[in-house]
Amino acid sequence: MRPESYYLSSIVKTLGDELNVDVCSLYTLNSTGDQLQLVATNGLSQSVIGARMSIKQGLTGAVARTRRSLSVKNPSTHPDYFHLPNSGEEKYQSYLGIPLIKDEVLFGVLVVQTVRAQLFFMTEIKVLFAAATRVIEVITETA
Repeated sequence: MRPESYYLSSIVKTLGDELNVDVCSLYTLNSTGDQLQLVATNGLSQSVIGARMSIKQGLTGAVARTRRSLSVKNPSTHPDYFHLPNSGEEKYQSYLGIPLIKDEVLFGVLVVQTVRAQLFFMTEIKVLFAAATRVIEVITETA
C-alpha cells in the first residue's frame, strides 16, 4: 500500500469512527473531470477499491456535478441511486456526500453511509467539511 493510500484509508476510518457511521468512503475525480474513482473506504467491500463511475451516475456523481452536499434517507429509492456492484452498499439506508473543493477546483467526493435510516445534520456535515481540508491536502500532495 502506497503511503498516501494508507493515509487516506486512515482518514476514512477515523472519520467513520468519529461520526459513528457504518461506511466512510473517498472518491477522487480523474484529470478529465468525468469519472470518480473509489480510492479509500471503511465499511464497503475492499474489493471495490479502484472502481470507477461516471459523474453522471449515482448520488456521488450528483454531488460531483452539483458541487453541493447531499443527504438522503433510503438512498436506493432516490432517482439518482446507482449501485456499485460487489460493494455491499445495498444495505445502507442513509447517505451523505460532500464535494471536495479547494479554490473552486473539485477533487472528489467524501461519502458516509449508515445501515439505520437517518438524515444527517449540520453537525455531521461540518465535521466532513473540516476533514475535507486534510483529504484535499493529501490528494494534491500526491498528484
